[in-house]
Amino acid sequence: MKRIYFTAVPLESNFVLKPQPVNPVNFDLTTSVKQVAFPIVPIVDATLQPEDEGVIVAIRQQNSPQNKNMDILRTELDALGKSNWTIRELTVPERQDKDLLLGLFTAMIDCMEDNACYYACMTFGTKTYPVVLFSALSYAEKIRSNTQICGIYYCEIRREEGRPVQANLYDVSALFTLNSLVDLVAGMDCRDKDRMIRTMLEL
Repeated sequence: MKRIYFTAVPLESNFVLKPQPVNPVNFDLTTSVKQVAFPIVPIVDATLQPEDEGVIVAIRQQNSPQNKNMDILRTELDALGKSNWTIRELTVPERQDKDLLLGLFTAMIDCMEDNACYYACMTFGTKTYPVVLFSALSYAEKIRSNTQICGIYYCEIRREEGRPVQANLYDVSALFTLNSLVDLVAGMDCRDKDRMIRTMLEL
């Protein structure tokens, strides 16, 4: 099985990541990883099986040739002791104009294939990144063949007196399915579509 993982990599000029204990909140996660800087790493550890082929798509803005956070991601993946993965690095300029965002979307869908499971972390990246990410995942689900969106994750860093004390990892895949739910109800022949959506959300 092909498993494709998306994560953004913060600019080193913003901050250099440090490993923290990651606590899965609303889902079970079987992993040997105790502390990590990138929340996608325990997801890779838990889901990438020996018979699988894994691709980690690392998306980062560039304002210098090197990025210590990118090196940290590689080190953490190496520490898993798995050999059946590769990194595909997508480097984009430090801008947010329309053409750049459309270019990022195109670059992301170029990484997508048929017959694959997709995972994504939206913890890091610009404020526009989750919008582009969801659009790309929608492409994978609706345009590519035999694909599945297996998990979308967000890690909340809790701080006390400005210092990180806990990293809570959430599975937010339900947010992605909302778009499909709206499409489904929009195509229904019913009088009160707003009520139908609210009823389905309560199931």
